[in-house]
Amino acid sequence: MAVRRQGRKIAVTVLTLGFLATAETTAGHEGAATISRQSSAPEDSSSPGKPIKETSVITFRDGRLTVRVQERSLEWILEEISRVTRVGIFLADGMEDKRISIDFQDLSLDEGLRRLLTDNDAFFFYGGEGKASAAMKAIWVYPKGQGRGLEPVPPEAWASTKEIEGKLAYPDAAVRAGTIETLVERKGDQALDAVLQALKDKEDEVRTRALYAAVDSGMELPADSLIYLALHDQSPNVRFLALEALEGHPKGKEIAERALADPDPHVRNKAQEILRGPWLPETRSRKSRQGPAP
Repeated sequence: MAVRRQGRKIAVTVLTLGFLATAETTAGHEGAATISRQSSAPEDSSSPGKPIKETSVITFRDGRLTVRVQERSLEWILEEISRVTRVGIFLADGMEDKRISIDFQDLSLDEGLRRLLTDNDAFFFYGGEGKASAAMKAIWVYPKGQGRGLEPVPPEAWASTKEIEGKLAYPDAAVRAGTIETLVERKGDQALDAVLQALKDKEDEVRTRALYAAVDSGMELPADSLIYLALHDQSPNVRFLALEALEGHPKGKEIAERALADPDPHVRNKAQEILRGPWLPETRSRKSRQGPAP
């Protein structure tokens, strides 16, 4: 997650504890986690040498949170709360082993989390869709005093991949383009299907940015798709990028020869550059790719 402090952009490593509840959590944002663990002390008087089983309880029912734990790590507690409430919780690096003992019951989610995190800095994000009331969606937790000067960041920096994928059909072309770039950055080659779909987008901006992101990341795109884009796409930027991606391909010179008739001078120049060579199939080293001049 990227944050800002005193005017400078810095990186903060965070531990993602999950946006989605497991199947044990009901659709109504209600759930319970009751976990038994072995305690190092005290011993069971009826069975000397045998430690007492200590039960940690975290429940969320009817919008009310109950937490009863002894010497549990903050990471574990927040992970269980995230699981039963479906609220994304991000814990700053280095806080995982902080031990907490706390006991409260039937508090609102907001009040319960504030009591739990009273010795830390925390940011609460509330959001809603349509006419629904705003609800807690995510929390960022930092050591006491370290949250000062931090600013919110775009959803691309913290939203779940599933949430981001939901924007691939967004009406705004710039949003769709930014979404595919984020998916390529996050998923690498696993974003291939999304990239191929974006390369069919009606907007030049989306196709251009999708192709640039894919090629720049080293993604292996089907040669047939690149050939079609290089010869038939309506955007000269896309044709340029596709032709450049074919440089070094066995069919690269053949496509470059056909591209000599391209109406755009930048594409024709790229075709001439490829034909001048020298190059060997599949041996061209990756280089910083630059699109045609504006």
